[in-house]
Amino acid sequence: MFFCINEIVNKELRDIESLYNKIQSSYKTKPNKTNTAGKASVSINHESLYERSTTEGMVLYKHLIRNGKQYSVKLGGLDNSEVIRIKQKRYNMMMLKVLEKNLKLLKKIEGRFILYDPESIDELLKPVYRDYTGLVNKTPGITSSDEWKQINTRNRYKLPDDCNTTTDGVKTRSKSEVIVYGILKGYGLVIKFDVEITLKNEYGQNVIVSPDFIILCDDGSMIIIEHLGMLDNADYLEKALKKIHLYQINGYRLNENLFITADYSQGRINAQAIDELVRKMILPRARKNQSKHM
Repeated sequence: MFFCINEIVNKELRDIESLYNKIQSSYKTKPNKTNTAGKASVSINHESLYERSTTEGMVLYKHLIRNGKQYSVKLGGLDNSEVIRIKQKRYNMMMLKVLEKNLKLLKKIEGRFILYDPESIDELLKPVYRDYTGLVNKTPGITSSDEWKQINTRNRYKLPDDCNTTTDGVKTRSKSEVIVYGILKGYGLVIKFDVEITLKNEYGQNVIVSPDFIILCDDGSMIIIEHLGMLDNADYLEKALKKIHLYQINGYRLNENLFITADYSQGRINAQAIDELVRKMILPRARKNQSKHM
């Protein structure tokens, strides 16, 4: 599978830096050192919790060090507001520590990943070694399941020549499908669009359905994505729900190997939200056991 790792790393860097800044800004204490993002880390002010068993039950105390002297302050039970504050602060500090390590690691590899999709490999070859016949296998080592090979690759619905079209020439029924298709291909996912597969209904009968998108995972399994574009239409919604139910009967589970995206009313679409879904939920699932299949 081919992933644009540099784009993924860059996006993850921005997300981590944003989260780091939000957590750090919640502190009013003075910073005392600089982290890998060029920001300042926050001191925990030498306070800690410990607990003692008393006749009242388990009681928590706050241990302080001020000007070289140690103090203990009785706080109370687990629901004490000061106990919660200190625990929250320690949790946030651990989060900052982890984010700092991740930032340091990501900055080391940012922009250094060499793409290995067929086009990028061709560019690295001398012209004499480039294949223009289509006879050279441009995806050596990638395994495809027999089920994947047998899926009908033709569009189930006949579409006119002037319909919505993706950058690589695939025809779609809607602009939203063009957008979703572009996001999936942008992450290097191996996909098929608008194909026919055979499932079983409640009575064990064969039923042919047409998923919007099917993704081949590195472990040979498949993920289905259904994009719902007309939720304002009652008949459309009823058919979509029946289709989702059929997937579930056949072992597909929401947010595991079945994902649903949708338009807003009047055909509006949030491509950013769909990109986030693909990057954070679908990509990790799709590249599971990648080392065994690459």
